[in-house]
Amino acid sequence: MTTMPLDRYPVFQSHELDHAREVVGRIFTPHRLDLLGRSTEIDARMNTRRIDRISANYITYGGDVVIEPGELGSFFVVQVPLTGHSLILYGNEELLSTPDTASVISPTIPLTQRWSADCSQLILRLERSALEAHLRDMIGAPLPAPVRFELGMDVSAGPGRSWLSVFRLLVEELDRPDHSMLNKQVVASEYEDWLMTGLLLSQPHNYTALLDDTTRTPVPHRAVTIVRELIESHPEWRHTVTSLAREAQVSVRSLQLGFRLHLGTTPRAYLTQVRMQRAHEELLAAQRDTTTVNAVVARWGLGHPGRFARAYNARYGELPSETLAR
Repeated sequence: MTTMPLDRYPVFQSHELDHAREVVGRIFTPHRLDLLGRSTEIDARMNTRRIDRISANYITYGGDVVIEPGELGSFFVVQVPLTGHSLILYGNEELLSTPDTASVISPTIPLTQRWSADCSQLILRLERSALEAHLRDMIGAPLPAPVRFELGMDVSAGPGRSWLSVFRLLVEELDRPDHSMLNKQVVASEYEDWLMTGLLLSQPHNYTALLDDTTRTPVPHRAVTIVRELIESHPEWRHTVTSLAREAQVSVRSLQLGFRLHLGTTPRAYLTQVRMQRAHEELLAAQRDTTTVNAVVARWGLGHPGRFARAYNARYGELPSETLAR
C-alpha cells in the first residue's frame, strides 16, 4: 500500500459521507458535503498534525464531491492538490486548482469547492489571529481591513514553488519515523514564522504594497546593533525574527532590510552563524565520552542533525563528529 502524507497522524478513514462531513467539520468548520455526478460512494481519509499556530493536513474523498463551508471565519487555508483537481468558487471568482496551482483561501470570502474523485490535497491551516499578528509585526502598523489573498497561487515556479518546498519539508519532517526536531518548540516556531512570512511575501494580498522593499525606510544601524548584541550574548535563547524586532522596537520587515543593508545577511542567517560558531567551539572543547553531537545540536537550536552536519562540513571542512573526536 502506498504511504500517504502524514500517515503517522490518521484522523479517520471512512466510506460514510455523514461520518466524513462530521469529522472534517469538527477539525475545520461545519460545512455541506454531498456527492456529485455518478459517484455513489466515497473512500475518504484524513491525516492531521497540529503544531501551534498552524496545522498540516492530508485529505482525499475518493468520490466526486461538493464542499460548501461558506466563510471560514477564524483561519486561512492553502490547498495544494497532489492528484486530481478541484474547482474553487470563491466570492465572484472561479479557479481550477491542480498540482501546479494551489488555492489560498481567506476567511472572510464565501467558499464552495468541487473535488474530483481522484483529488487528494495537502492543506495548511493558518490561524487568522496568528497570521494577522505576524503581518502587523512585519509592517509595524495596525490592519484596518481583513487580509485578503489572491486566490490562485502558482506553485510550479517562482516564489510559490519556493514556499511550497518549505511546506513539503514540514510534512517530511512530521513524517519522519525517528525523532523530528519539530518536537522542539523553538524549531517549530521558526517553521511557522517562515511559512507565514513566505506566504505574505510570495502571494499577493491587499497589504502587499506595504511589504515592498522600495517603499520602506531601512532600519537605523542602532537597531541592528541591539539585535546583534542580543544574539551574540544569548544565542541559546528562543529567538525569532519577530521577537528580535520587538526588542529593537522596529518592524520585522525593517529589521530584515537593516540587516541586509548593514551586514549583507538576514537576522535568521546571522543567528545561525553565531550558533554554529558556538557549537564548533563546544565540540572542540568537549570530551567525546561526556557529550554527543546531537546534544550540542539541540542545545544551540540548530535543527536536524543531518542538515547541521552538512552545513558544518561545508563551513569547517570536517564533520562535527570528527571535531569532537580530536
